[in-house]
Amino acid sequence: MCSEPAATPGFLNMADYSTPDFPIVYRPDLHILVGRWMVEITRAEQVKENYMQLFRAAAEVDNCRFWLLDARRRFRTVMEITAWVNSQVPGMALEKLHGEIRIAFLLAPGQLRASTDSPPFPSLFHPVTGHPMSAQFTDEGQAIVWLQAEQNQS
Repeated sequence: MCSEPAATPGFLNMADYSTPDFPIVYRPDLHILVGRWMVEITRAEQVKENYMQLFRAAAEVDNCRFWLLDARRRFRTVMEITAWVNSQVPGMALEKLHGEIRIAFLLAPGQLRASTDSPPFPSLFHPVTGHPMSAQFTDEGQAIVWLQAEQNQS
């Protein structure tokens, strides 16, 4: 059940929790869990399962609460997915990871604009205090800087 080292130094391959369409790796040097959607996914059940995979992987690495989710290949989302993530994930994180989660969504520039074809990607807020628990980025380096700053505040 232990994670095997990946070919890339500094990463732990979370093969037990990954799929070819949604690989998950852990960056122990940064204490960040990274999930990357490799294909377009519009089925809400698949996205929900991907989040369950992330929660299981996070439990393996000291309840890692700092996630980088690369959705650039997902291209669009649907209201059902956005609503579920916004309403369920913050509370699930408090329950399963025993603390507040922080998610940096890595998006393509066009994904930042809401359109009639696709609702905006999720924006997570603490279920009690209402403070932000996520941010959206088009640059992976900036996303990592934000996650590290959030780690320093917790």
